[in-house]
Amino acid sequence: MRSGRGRMIAAMVGVVVALVGGVAWLTMSAPPSEYGPLGRQINGMRQDHFDAFWGCALPRADLRDITGAEALLEAIGERAARPHAYAEHVRSECVVHLDEHLPPLTLLIVPDDLRTETEHLRSAVEEQRTGWRALLEHLDRSETFDAEDATTRRLLTAVAHGWYEYKRAHSALNTTIRSHLSE
Repeated sequence: MRSGRGRMIAAMVGVVVALVGGVAWLTMSAPPSEYGPLGRQINGMRQDHFDAFWGCALPRADLRDITGAEALLEAIGERAARPHAYAEHVRSECVVHLDEHLPPLTLLIVPDDLRTETEHLRSAVEEQRTGWRALLEHLDRSETFDAEDATTRRLLTAVAHGWYEYKRAHSALNTTIRSHLSE
């Protein structure tokens, strides 16, 4: 009786070891998710380019406090009190961050379910670049900064729209990536 029981226990231990080994093998051999590295890459680009641009364009501002278009426009207006100097600063020190953002976004290889959001992100960077170039040209021609001037307001609104669209597209990308990582 003892030998039969011993065989049964040995067989059960063998089955458990085989199951644990099989699960470990499946886990180790499953292809790594492409979404984790892609998320890190996209978030790194945001930090290196988009956040760096805004940190440069809005020195001494806590970017976490800028949660809406009006706060953004006010922060720009405070710094553009001397329009020529501000335009020169943004053009020479900051715009490069937006310019450097497009090439890696263009070269980014993404799964089909992220193509639309990635294209929205690229479009938002382009909108930022275009909006800022127009605003800087306007500031070059202005002796004073008047946030209530119709042209200034239109140009500031275009910049704010690009900022908002970038944040929206980036958030959508992160949401999709997180949904794949939690599967």
